[in-house]
Amino acid sequence: MIIDIHTHLFGKGWIPKEFFYGVARFITYEFRKQGIHETNEAVGDGLIESNDDAQAESLLSEMDEAGITMSVLLPVDFGLVLGDTEVSIDEVNRLHAELARKHPDRLIAFAGIDPRRAHAVDLFKKCVQEWGMKGLKLHPTTGFYPNQKEVYPLLEKACEWKIPVLIHSGSMMVPLRSKYSQPIYFDDLGADFPDLPVIAAHSGGIFGYQQMLSVMTTKLNILADISAWQLTAVKNYPMFCRALRDLMDFAGCERIYFGSDSPSFRSFMSNKDWVQMIKDLPGSAPDGIHFKEEEVSAVLGGNAQKLLNL
Repeated sequence: MIIDIHTHLFGKGWIPKEFFYGVARFITYEFRKQGIHETNEAVGDGLIESNDDAQAESLLSEMDEAGITMSVLLPVDFGLVLGDTEVSIDEVNRLHAELARKHPDRLIAFAGIDPRRAHAVDLFKKCVQEWGMKGLKLHPTTGFYPNQKEVYPLLEKACEWKIPVLIHSGSMMVPLRSKYSQPIYFDDLGADFPDLPVIAAHSGGIFGYQQMLSVMTTKLNILADISAWQLTAVKNYPMFCRALRDLMDFAGCERIYFGSDSPSFRSFMSNKDWVQMIKDLPGSAPDGIHFKEEEVSAVLGGNAQKLLNL
């Protein structure tokens, strides 16, 4: 069983267009290296149009092609920093929950809430107790630190309900701010909520994973996914393998989770190729770096299967 613990769905009016323009700025930078010249606005508008997948049809097709059994859907709440959208965050969460109910063998929905919203706890209760959502997604780059006081009421509820929390870590494109999501702020979550599974999305990033690893070695409830590492894997495969080996050696392979951050990296690598790259690690890693089949199997799905009680 392969489980993608980090995916997103975008429908029209769900996400502020400024987010897509920020992603476009990153993509056009990479494109220019290949001699392709497009404006941020043109690429951003294209992203909005091409990523409209409100019924998860593209995601499910992508999962079938890649051999992914289940995906975790992560709504994102950018409204307080980028402006609330046509579709309210309450409705966006409900629509994600509805899709998970429609495809119970393929999709799992977490709630996505900015903890600074006045009704954050009430919305979280509705998401879990009424709509059956199975975890919480937080995106600190909108302007809060993972360990600040507004976050703790949500974490306390997650502890009470025994459900995991997935939090963005590492860098983030403009107009969002990376300073809020650095690995060191996860240390307090390990100290104050030692029994709460906290997944550090992106493992702190390929340039921040070592600081995340320094937290994980002593805070055993901090877990990590490898979503958004595709670009590094393509650009510098030995560096990718070295980082993943370090995470497995010092945190334990049982605490590392496969993720794609789909659809964000479709332009650089398909999920089929991403899954295959992980599968091939035992036979294709550079000299001096070794992976076992059982480690790969755990990362690709075994660990998530246990965490999510599947």
